[in-house]
Amino acid sequence: MESVNIKVKRFDGNREWIDEYRVDIDERTTLVEVLMNIHDNVDPTLSFRVQCRAAICGTCAVRVNGERHILACKTKVKELVKEGEVFVEPISNVDVIKDLVTDHGQFLYKLKDVKAWFEPVEEFQPVYPEDLQKFDKETDCILCGVCYSICPVFEMDKEFGGPINFVKVFRFWKDKNDALGDERIALADKNHITSCVHCKYCTFACPKQIPVEQDIMQIEFYGKQKGIIKQQGGGGFSTPFGF
Repeated sequence: MESVNIKVKRFDGNREWIDEYRVDIDERTTLVEVLMNIHDNVDPTLSFRVQCRAAICGTCAVRVNGERHILACKTKVKELVKEGEVFVEPISNVDVIKDLVTDHGQFLYKLKDVKAWFEPVEEFQPVYPEDLQKFDKETDCILCGVCYSICPVFEMDKEFGGPINFVKVFRFWKDKNDALGDERIALADKNHITSCVHCKYCTFACPKQIPVEQDIMQIEFYGKQKGIIKQQGGGGFSTPFGF
């Protein structure tokens, strides 16, 4: 066992402060287990989100040590310790409700803007493994908000749809049984997809290893080639990709 100092950024609706808790961990202790231990045995006022504890619901996303955005349920505390402590705070780019609990509605409601649901064609076509490979990773998105939290574009464009939106656009656009087709590219344009600066922060941070930035690049490139997307982008950089 090892004793570490857990610092948590607190918020009660009016003020912010930092509380410190001394906890014991072993090699397998996750951050969620630590937070639950603090809540159950030390400070019942500490608020955070946790549901499945299996890295498939996305509700436990937090920011640690001022740099990493993680799922607390799948991340071992041992991996986070720096000089004997771990600093935990809520994800960014969203309003904080209490302590580590944030308003996920800020990015979930935006999904309506891109019709982030399946619109079936009248006559289904057979689906083969090679068809599924085109959007297989994108189906892993658990709407945790990590990519939204880490995205720097919101500082200059509040109307930017966000990485989550464009992952959903890509997933259904690549499905040959989805009826909207290129309408999804127009919806991406309406949500300011070209404001993306291609910093790749979303890709690096995604707990499901979805190539978010590459998806955005493909949508943007295709849309400009077809004349669907006409507005200029926000710059940035990227790497080569293929269809």
